[in-house]
Amino acid sequence: MKRSLATAAGAIGLCLALAVPAGAANAPSEPTSYTDVTIVGEDPAQAPGTAPSFRLDDRRAQKGLPKESPQDVQERMDAAGKLHALEREGRTARTLAQQGERSGEAEGGADIRRATPDINVCMENDKTYRTYGWTIDHFFHCQGTTQTLYKQRCWFFGCYPVGSFKFRATTIGQGYDNQRRIYYGTLLDKVEVKGDISGLRLRHGISCDNLTGSPHCNAETGNGRTDSLAEWQRFNASYHWFNTAHEGDSPDKRAYYNITHSFTAIQGSRTKSLTTGRGGFRCDSATYIPGRSSACIFDVVIPVMNSISIRDREVRQTAGNIRDAQFRPRRTMPAYAAKNVPGAPSSGEPLTRNYYDQATQDRSRTRVRAACERYWPGYAQRGLQCDEYPFASTYQSAGANPAHLNYAVKAIPAEDNRKGGEKIAEFYKLDRILDSDAFYVHIRS
Repeated sequence: MKRSLATAAGAIGLCLALAVPAGAANAPSEPTSYTDVTIVGEDPAQAPGTAPSFRLDDRRAQKGLPKESPQDVQERMDAAGKLHALEREGRTARTLAQQGERSGEAEGGADIRRATPDINVCMENDKTYRTYGWTIDHFFHCQGTTQTLYKQRCWFFGCYPVGSFKFRATTIGQGYDNQRRIYYGTLLDKVEVKGDISGLRLRHGISCDNLTGSPHCNAETGNGRTDSLAEWQRFNASYHWFNTAHEGDSPDKRAYYNITHSFTAIQGSRTKSLTTGRGGFRCDSATYIPGRSSACIFDVVIPVMNSISIRDREVRQTAGNIRDAQFRPRRTMPAYAAKNVPGAPSSGEPLTRNYYDQATQDRSRTRVRAACERYWPGYAQRGLQCDEYPFASTYQSAGANPAHLNYAVKAIPAEDNRKGGEKIAEFYKLDRILDSDAFYVHIRS
């Protein structure tokens, strides 16, 4: 039986050999192996609580904002303080890159962008590395991820890695005042190289998608970077700028955008990409922010007004009235046993600015003055003014309909009240608080 099978196999082989065309025996054979590439991202740890919503309807209505603990809010306030101090010194990624642009330095100043201390604020907090990152306030957003590129040797039966390049990518986004423009600077660190990575290249990009009804989001020349891994190790940064037209939802011409990051591993003609991270920003052309006719800011966050201190003699009475309203409401006037006043970060109930509803503002002033006259008769003749919280410039003020008693009034020195009003106006200006924008009020000790 074995002999018969051997004879049959030999006959088949002879027939196949005779069937091969002349010269085919010398033709080059197909490669038995090839080099490929892939990229793998680490799943970020999700923080407890509800993730923010980037849906257009939610953002228009100031809904779907992140749920935060008082500690979360304090972390943001601390980070914002550091970042705005660096900005005043001209040491943020955006301001340094702008200096490079003005000086004509190539690519906005490679050496300048290498020294951007602000990104350390993002790197120091694990919240940066969530899927939706960490939005600190209207002007700063952090986003991070960890990726690994693998160079692979492949045969028809599978592939195995011959080298890898692991890195952490951290991005800091910064908003603009007086321009409908946004900036993102990305830095690679924690690089780990194993095996053979020769020929591998990496492309980093950020895509900006305009939501329904918003003008197109324009990527500026020079955005993103494609380079060898050796060059990424030598200079570990990339940057992106986006700008938009003065169009959008009336009356402030608000336009909404989402952004995502992409990392592409390249080996010869073979590429593998991974999309990661999520964020969003808003541009507007509101005319009522003094000296700042347009801007782009990060809108999926609740900013905190913390410029009033109980130790500041100029606004001590204003600060005391706000603090009592937030934490000892039964001590405040008008008297109301069930009084619950919003606005403190710990309350989870932010205030929202009222710019357009003048009737509500007028009702608020009328009601609070009547309350002050009731509890402090003749206060105006004694050089006092009626301070109110929530502010008359919010939709939670005493002028809201239906009428309520969840507010606090106090007759205080006129100069104290005036200084307090200046600090509120300054906050609206510096933090770009538009009509219906949510914010907290934190009184510093």
